[in-house]
Amino acid sequence: MAVFSRPRERMADPRGREERIAQLAFVSPPIGANIQAVQDIYGRPGSPAANMRHSAVWACQDLIASMMSMLQPWAFELPLNGVPTPNPGQGGTAQTAETPVKLGRQPQILNEPAGSMDIGDWLYAGTLSLLRGDVFGSKVAYDPLGYPTQIELESPATTTVQKGPDGRPVYKFRGQLQTGNVWHRSIFRGPGDLRGMSIMDFARRAIQLGLNAEEFANGFFEEGAHPSSLLLNDSTAKMSQKEATSVKQKFMAAVHNSREPAVMTGGWKYQQIQVNPTDSQFLGTLSQSDLMVCRFHRVPPEVVAVAISGSSITYANVEQRGLDFLTYCMQRWLTWWERKLGNLLPPGQYVKFDLSPLLRTDILTRWVVNYAQVTSRLMTQDEVRSGEDLPPLTAEQKAEINAVPQVDLLPPLKPPKAAL
Repeated sequence: MAVFSRPRERMADPRGREERIAQLAFVSPPIGANIQAVQDIYGRPGSPAANMRHSAVWACQDLIASMMSMLQPWAFELPLNGVPTPNPGQGGTAQTAETPVKLGRQPQILNEPAGSMDIGDWLYAGTLSLLRGDVFGSKVAYDPLGYPTQIELESPATTTVQKGPDGRPVYKFRGQLQTGNVWHRSIFRGPGDLRGMSIMDFARRAIQLGLNAEEFANGFFEEGAHPSSLLLNDSTAKMSQKEATSVKQKFMAAVHNSREPAVMTGGWKYQQIQVNPTDSQFLGTLSQSDLMVCRFHRVPPEVVAVAISGSSITYANVEQRGLDFLTYCMQRWLTWWERKLGNLLPPGQYVKFDLSPLLRTDILTRWVVNYAQVTSRLMTQDEVRSGEDLPPLTAEQKAEINAVPQVDLLPPLKPPKAAL
């Protein structure tokens, strides 16, 4: 609250300058200084630590990294020279020459790639690093064939890369020169660049816009960036600082913890300062910043609870929205990791992620799909049961099932033209 005394007239001093007779008992700190103080505490503008304070940045990057950590990578092997290869996971059952074989014993790099991280934690940390353009690590263990079995990740913020005299990159982790065993992979790398480009570097202005609007809003509502009310007196031409403070204290004592009306005489008027929602432009600025951050990350705004004017999400299109998220956002990260992890395996082996956690549907849709796969002879009953975490049918179970009259709850599917 501020106390003003309005001037009745303007008087000129001997130097010819106008002096406005008004006394202000409360002066607010400048908003810019407040924002600068917060930036000094939480990191310089544009730094990863400061950018992650933006709610949309955190939501988008945590979502992408969490999705990657949920997916299990599996190693497959291609048959060599057209010779059927036994499948170790199926007791040596032979496969055709064109059929990739899922390794029965997965490489350690796909299960425990670091000393203190399993594959889920490792993929989460690596994806957060990759969103900044690069993944750095030290290869600390190898298998008998010389392929890495453990890679300890390093922070991109404490890693430097320079081109050496021979044209090869020279790495420093936390200021320490690395002579070898460095694992470095990049995304968004331009021609001739040693490092990839960070999404947050592209979105720097959108992120900073949102952070500034957020700090301004906090100061506006919480930190006294403006007085909550004014006490005005048209009949008083001049008032000392002591008198203004006394009036303010008496008024505060009269209304503190009281819902009763205040009575003021002597020409005093009370004016409350309120914020018109139309004038609160920083609210619209926050929404626009969130939307731009989602666009840079290719994350559908509704997935991270960013509202879009004129749009709605219903139960009917939730599944389609999940497929859009998988196709247009997650697919590039999945493909990138499959290639880079596959390069850590011997020739002829490659990596594919199990996408079932991202493709889970409601139970009715899942059983309709299972029914169609069995009746179209694409999969057997035991294969479908395996996908539902059920053991294969025993002979007794098959006999019991066959004894039950079959009732088609779905429209019959057309059989294939020729028997398999």
